[in-house]
Amino acid sequence: MRKRLKDNLSYQTVLCLFLFGSVAGFVFEGLFALVKRGAWENHSATVWGPFCIIYGVGAVAIYLVSLILYDKSMPEQFLMFAVAGSAVEYFGSFLQEKIFGSTSWDYSGRILNIHGRICLEMSIIWGILGLGFARLIFPYLMKFLDLVRAHSWRAGIVAITVFMAVNLMISAAAILRWRDRLNGVPPHNRVETYIDARYGEDVMERVYGNMRFYGDAED
Repeated sequence: MRKRLKDNLSYQTVLCLFLFGSVAGFVFEGLFALVKRGAWENHSATVWGPFCIIYGVGAVAIYLVSLILYDKSMPEQFLMFAVAGSAVEYFGSFLQEKIFGSTSWDYSGRILNIHGRICLEMSIIWGILGLGFARLIFPYLMKFLDLVRAHSWRAGIVAITVFMAVNLMISAAAILRWRDRLNGVPPHNRVETYIDARYGEDVMERVYGNMRFYGDAED
């Protein structure tokens, strides 16, 4: 089985895992909020589509860890999946803060948190998700990847890659302009004027309702 996992290690595999994890994470976060707080929450990281990027990166990390730990015991796998998922979440939060001056989650009030970026509860959830993903989903996902390769979906892979690249760039630009608008910075060119018109406060608050900015806008 480990050889099978390694044989599937390709750009197509990583892209499919990233997309699957991003969509699955969006659904998971929405359902979690629905059960816990009685209302669905949008945890998309992009302005186009239901993509919770941190889970997409986490799915890829879990796959890579599985290459090393497939024949290890369940406790060992659980521990490493928890560590890998927590590392992704920590550095995802760190990069978001440094690039956008914002945060989308804060575990400061939870047990054994580190800088509010990760906590014991979420580490346990990452471990459980990792075990479930590796043991229950991978076999079916590999069959799908075999189908993709068999039909040579190269054009589809290229199209999805271009779409996600543009999606991420526009999302980043929209978030940066949102931050600047909150701080009273006017648009400097036609592109920024278009972004302000297309991705105004109503759109951004609907897509990124859980995002909070640091600095004057937050005060």
